Amino acid sequence: METSDFKFSVDITQHVYFCGLDVHKQECAAVVYSCDDSLHEFTKECLFNTDTTGFTQFWNFVKKYRPHSFVMEATGIFHHIVVRFLEAKQLEVDWSFEIVVVNPSDAANLPGHPKNDKIDATNLARYLAKGLLISGKIPIGVLEDLKAIFRMGVKIERQRTALKNRIIKVLDRTGIRPNGFDLNLEWTRAVLVQLIQNKKTWGENLGGIENSSHPLHEYRTFILKAMPRLSPYAPLSLSPAQNMLIRQNLVELDFQTARKILLAVEVDKILIARPGLRESAALLNSIPGISAYGAVWILAEIGDIKHFYSPRAFQSYCGCSPNPKATAHKVFSTHINRHSNAFLRMIFTQGAQVVCNLLKKESELKSYAKKILAKKGTYSAKLAYSIIAAKLCKISYAILKTRKPFKDSTYAKMSGLKKGGFTVTELKQIRRARNNLKRVAELNNIGLLSSEALDLAKGLDEVLGKKDMGEK
Repeated sequence: METSDFKFSVDITQHVYFCGLDVHKQECAAVVYSCDDSLHEFTKECLFNTDTTGFTQFWNFVKKYRPHSFVMEATGIFHHIVVRFLEAKQLEVDWSFEIVVVNPSDAANLPGHPKNDKIDATNLARYLAKGLLISGKIPIGVLEDLKAIFRMGVKIERQRTALKNRIIKVLDRTGIRPNGFDLNLEWTRAVLVQLIQNKKTWGENLGGIENSSHPLHEYRTFILKAMPRLSPYAPLSLSPAQNMLIRQNLVELDFQTARKILLAVEVDKILIARPGLRESAALLNSIPGISAYGAVWILAEIGDIKHFYSPRAFQSYCGCSPNPKATAHKVFSTHINRHSNAFLRMIFTQGAQVVCNLLKKESELKSYAKKILAKKGTYSAKLAYSIIAAKLCKISYAILKTRKPFKDSTYAKMSGLKKGGFTVTELKQIRRARNNLKRVAELNNIGLLSSEALDLAKGLDEVLGKKDMGEK
């Protein structure tokens, strides 16, 4: 007897279907789910690769069911490509569907025992059909790019700190330990370049700096001011090995410094093209202690503020909510909740330290910070910073919800949130980055690092314009 597959006698699209997706780096499991009024469930499974061919296979499999919703867990960055594919299909198809990205903890708290990818996808579709899941943050391309830029900046800064420590260690072994010799300053790096290129003593390299022909003449004001601290080390010089070590670390430090400035320029370009994002950043920048850089970073990390239904939820995500612990009928309040966004926690904590220690003008926020510091005392300064960070977090939530700036706007630093073009300060930073890259190419005459530095320097020349190139 010849057998054949069962075929529906009616159009399958008259039923409501849901599609659950279990996303991995290289592949994804999809399950189409439906439950009729007889309480019998229908499931159809498909496993596809997360490439062009796999997505075509997936869409041919799922489009005949016309799912009402697609649901998946947030899996770092691997689900982004699936969301972008479905968003593109929303504009092409003749039916509407919803894309739901849920927090993994929300799905884990529901009943069921996941055993493999297909069971996970089936449970997601089943939970969505029963109304047990709510949509989380849908990835927004521009904000994801900004987030990646800021996090790359953190990594670069850590690398710069390690390189500076290595250079200082070599100088310490030589016996050169001047106070205030900050490697973040351009003139200090220029002095080191002069020291390793001429292979003379410290005093011979700095002598005659008043002459216009001296290589360090443009930094003479800074060097003469620091000369009382530098003169005790005049007879000292570097050995060939120490010269090599400082040269290599200095090349890498200049390159990383230029990279950091290039990231800031890219952030400015993104803001200039998006007035809404720039306005939101300006509102956050009106809060004392929140810089323009930090304001844009906050927006990149949180996405849409509508996803946070209360100030408490926003505080918890930012790591600024108290983490009480109870034992033996006693409640102990710890500083902050570590199970949160580490970067937002860092921004608000640093903002609290700025309000407490660096802010000079008096305001209600400054008075509140003084009160908390006096109450907690010197030995509980970290706890005071955590309380003030929570206050800044609440203010940020209210500002983003009401779209009104902080009432004491005298502290707003709007230089990085302009309507168009680069400011004089930013052009100065771009020129400095270009000069650093050219110095990298000179110190490292051969190798990929030299050619890459020259390519980046040419790109900055185009940003600065032909007039600035002629002046240089």
